[in-house]
Amino acid sequence: MDDAPARVRKILLCTHPILRKKAQTVQRADRALRRLLDEMVDTMQAAPGLGLAAPQVGEGLRCCVVAVPEEGGARKLVNPRIVKRQGRVVDPEGCLSLPTLQGLVPRARKITVKALDERMRPDCFDAEGLYARAIQHELDHLDGILFTDRVLDGELAWQVPDDTDEDGYRLEPATIEEVMEIFARLAKERGEET
Repeated sequence: MDDAPARVRKILLCTHPILRKKAQTVQRADRALRRLLDEMVDTMQAAPGLGLAAPQVGEGLRCCVVAVPEEGGARKLVNPRIVKRQGRVVDPEGCLSLPTLQGLVPRARKITVKALDERMRPDCFDAEGLYARAIQHELDHLDGILFTDRVLDGELAWQVPDDTDEDGYRLEPATIEEVMEIFARLAKERGEET
């Protein structure tokens, strides 16, 4: 059964308690870990998104996957940590656990990451721009932090479809209280724990 193709998993909404807990360190590489990482890649690509952390699919483990088009395929990171940060940039950010929401978030412009791959081999690399932002976002998930915790005051907004806009959507301001109320209601409708 472990050799079956990976599958797309359900992405939990921001109100699920696992998304507010610090994830546990992965102790060993095995088939279950490799399968989880493969399923996370499939889930991220199906969403579509630039990254996905294990807690977002209900697994409290310190692993994530990140894919930025300019960088090629998905990178699987086990027990990742940022060992160096350089610069600062403020750009829009969203999250698969908070669909249609975005906000301006300050992040390091360039980072150095140390992690393990899916077979627990050391991996050290530099990332910058959107790639660095995506990694920082996913590593926050591993510590129970959502992008809404880092968004600049007054810079949270819903992306509302709008055919008259060149981007295909317009932004409508949101408050964190409104956001959490809406997602709590949606989670209840989906039968998710809150």
